[in-house]
Amino acid sequence: MTVINATQPFYKKRSFQILIGIGVLFLLLITFFVSGSNGLNREQQNVDAATGEVQTALQNRADLIPNLVNAVKGSQGQESAVYGKIAEARTQYNSAKQSYDNANSQDQKTSAMQSQDRAFNLMVSTINENYPNLKSSDQMNTLMAQLEGVNNRVTYERKKYNKTVQAYNNRVVSFPSSLIASMTNHQKMAYFQADSNAQANPTVDFSK
Repeated sequence: MTVINATQPFYKKRSFQILIGIGVLFLLLITFFVSGSNGLNREQQNVDAATGEVQTALQNRADLIPNLVNAVKGSQGQESAVYGKIAEARTQYNSAKQSYDNANSQDQKTSAMQSQDRAFNLMVSTINENYPNLKSSDQMNTLMAQLEGVNNRVTYERKKYNKTVQAYNNRVVSFPSSLIASMTNHQKMAYFQADSNAQANPTVDFSK
């Protein structure tokens, strides 16, 4: 009587099943890493887009600077010292804008935008304090309406930016995406803090 040795199929061998298990686990880890990394990159792109919107709003407001300066130039009793302060604030704004253009990181961009905000608010407050009696002409009414509109836009875009940064930061610090963030060098970003000297939207009131 001939005895045939039955060999166990390779896919039933424990060593093969262990290899399959390791392979599946490895694929799951790769999928998790890629998905998490892509999610962080998408959030970062959202922050970049929100940054652009804030900068556009700041630039639209900066476009009113020549009108503000001309309004002061046209006033009676202008003091050179006061105008010098306005010119200094304008220089600070231009310097902050250049810092934004040369920024190498998101936090540097945020810091530069905050400096732009402070410089513009300084200019407006200087005009308010030293030229309260400028007559309310049609030109001034138009300027006030434009300034109010762009200030509202800046406030809106700043809040939108901060919400976007918050969503990104939540991913960076929350487990398990925090593991991927540390591996891919994704770090928390700074929020756009409103100027402490102008928590409310600055206004130019020439009719007082």
